[in-house]
Order: sequence, then C-alpha cells, then structure tokens
Amino acid sequence: MTRDTLDFLKRLLDTPGPSGFETAPARVWREEVKTFADQVTADVHGNSVAALNPKGAPRLMLAGHIDEIGLQMTHVDDEGYVYFAGIGGWDSQVLVGQRVVIAGPKGPVRGVIGKQAVHLMKREDMDKVSKITDLWIDIGAVNKAEALERVRLGDAGVLDASVLEFPNARIVSRSIDNRIGAYVVAEAMRLLAQDRPKHAAVFGGLAGSRKEARGRAQAGGRSRAGTRLGREPGGIRAARGMRRAGEDPLQHPGGPARHRHRRGRHLQRPPGDPDGTGERP
Repeated sequence: MTRDTLDFLKRLLDTPGPSGFETAPARVWREEVKTFADQVTADVHGNSVAALNPKGAPRLMLAGHIDEIGLQMTHVDDEGYVYFAGIGGWDSQVLVGQRVVIAGPKGPVRGVIGKQAVHLMKREDMDKVSKITDLWIDIGAVNKAEALERVRLGDAGVLDASVLEFPNARIVSRSIDNRIGAYVVAEAMRLLAQDRPKHAAVFGGLAGSRKEARGRAQAGGRSRAGTRLGREPGGIRAARGMRRAGEDPLQHPGGPARHRHRRGRHLQRPPGDPDGTGERP
C-alpha cells in the first residue's frame, strides 16, 4: 500500500453511505477507478461497475460491497429528540453516547445518542440491555418544528468517527465492514491495469440491499445487511416514502417501539397512541 492508495482508502471509509444510501462513497470509488479503467458506469441499484478491455473474452468479475451499517430517522418528538431504526446488524450497546452525523436536507446534522439517565432508572432496569428503541438522538433542537427543519423522517446517519491509524500498520474505521471489499477490488484493478489483460475484467462496488434496508426501517429490525445483485429496481426509502404520503413511520405496523423518555419520566405508549398524548389517531 502506498500513501496515495492509503489516502484513497481513508476517503472511501470516511464518506457516509449506509445500505440504501451509498451514493457518496460510490462516487468516490468511481472517481478513483476512472484514472485507470477503460469504462466506468453505475446502475439504478446504486452499483458501480468498472472494466478493463470490456469487449474481451472470457469475462472475469471481482466485486466488493460499498455500504456500511447506519441509522435511519423514524420519528421526532415534541421536544425535538430524534428516534431511529438501525440499518444493519448493530449491537445496540455500542450506540449509547455515540456522536452521529445525519444527512439532512440542508447538509450534515450532528448529534449525540442518549438514553434515560441511570439515576432515574428503576433498580431492576439498570442491568438490562438497552435496545435501539430505548435510544434517541439529541441534535440540539428546542422543539419538533426546529428539528424537522434540519432532519427529515427517512434521513440516514452514521457514527461521526473518522479513520484512525494505529501502530503496526493498522487502521480503525466504522465502515471497514463492508467497504474494505470495494477497496480491495479497486486496488486489484489498479494492478491489473498495468499489464493490459486480453480477457474482459469487470470490477464492481456493490450497493447494499434496499429490500433489506426497507424491512429494517419498517420493523426497526437488526438483521445483518445482505448484499446481492438481484435486488428490486430503484432506491427504496421506506420511511421517506411514508413521509411523502403524509404518514408517520412511528404509526406504521411493526414500527419502532412506542415509548420514549421525557425529562426523566418513562412514558409507555399504549397501542394506537403514537404521540404519547393519550389520544387515538
């Protein structure tokens, strides 16, 4: 690895792009491989494909994932706290206290993940594992209206953490899984481009499954992100689509758990009471 290829890896890893929202890291990947590929394209699924000697035969394909795990905004309460579902296989304990960055309509929005303070918990709840539905993001908004000016339902976010270089040629990054695969594919192509192949060599930076992302957004689920070529066409944004339809994802069947914390009080929302007001929709 050279300093230039390490810089490329850092750019790729630091660019936010969870499953279903990989546009930005895919663009970084394509811009890099354009410097040595014969052909570079993208498709409606979000996959990026580059080729050396594309008309040659036979064809060889190498592919790596370009997505990462992340968060999707599902609800904003009256005090401006943002609730979310997981995109990918989170250990929810890792999320407590983390700084995050959300891709808002006017640019990046930074926040901190919080939960009920330990001194306000019942003794029997102190040792319980926190679920994603127990957590919220504080973006510094004073009310719901201010929060919704900066963050939309359906917007995606990631941990606000850049690559760290450790001793002994090691690095740490939030997105090495899955993005290191796309980097390895690009570097294999870079080396092969120095000795032009007679066959067609095709290289792919594959987006995450939008079908999986949709299921997680609706169910608040924690299934591991699957990636495959045969996905549904187009970019499916479940929570964002519900927002356009005037529907609150929190009210969607199987949506995020109906509870929140407000000024130390734990409010359990009864079925059909998504806003915790005691009134039915």
